[in-house]
Amino acid sequence: MDFSVETIKNDLKQLEEKEFLIKYLLKSDNWYFSEYQSQSELDSVTQMDILKEILNKSIGVAFHNILMVGSGKIGCSLSPDKEFKKFDDGDENSDIDIAIISSKLFDHLWEKIRTECSIKYIYQYEKITSSIFRGFINEHNFKNIDEIRPEWNARIDNTNKSLQKHLSIYHHVNYRIYRSWEDLEAYHILGIRKLKGKF
Repeated sequence: MDFSVETIKNDLKQLEEKEFLIKYLLKSDNWYFSEYQSQSELDSVTQMDILKEILNKSIGVAFHNILMVGSGKIGCSLSPDKEFKKFDDGDENSDIDIAIISSKLFDHLWEKIRTECSIKYIYQYEKITSSIFRGFINEHNFKNIDEIRPEWNARIDNTNKSLQKHLSIYHHVNYRIYRSWEDLEAYHILGIRKLKGKF
C-alpha cells in the first residue's frame, strides 16, 4: 500500500469520510510493520495478528477488537492540529496508538473511575467524563489514579514487554478503550472531517 503523505492527502480530498476510514484505519495494511520495520505486506499482516494475540491473552479482549491507529498505522498523523506530521519526525519519538474495543472493559473502568475517584481526582474525573460521553477512555487519563493503576499495570506491563520481545516494538504504546465500534468510527470520522475542512 502507498503510505506517502501525497497519496493520503489526495485520498482525503477524493474519498468519502467512511471510505477513507476503512482504507487507512480499518484495513489490515500497516505502515509501522511494512515500512518502519521493513516487513513484506504479508509479514506485516502476520505481525499485526501477533499483536492482537498478545493483547487477547493479556487483557482478554476479542482478537478482532484490537486495532493500531494513529501515525504508527499510516506513517503520519491525521490529527487536525499536527497536519500530517510524520512518525518519529522531530525531537520526540512517536507513540504507537492501540484502540481496544470492549464494552466490558470500558464499563469496568468507568465503574471504578466513577466509584473510586470522583472527588479525590476531580481534575482527571472531568477530563475522563468528557471522553466517556464520546464513548472512549484514554489510558493516560486514568493511569495516575492510585485505585486503578495497579490493576491496569498488572495487565499491561507484561503486554508491553511481549510486544518488545515478539514484535520489536520499542516505542511507547498508548491504549484507548472504546465502548463500541460505532464510537471508534464516530471519533475518527470527526477527526477526518476536521482535517478535510482544512483543504
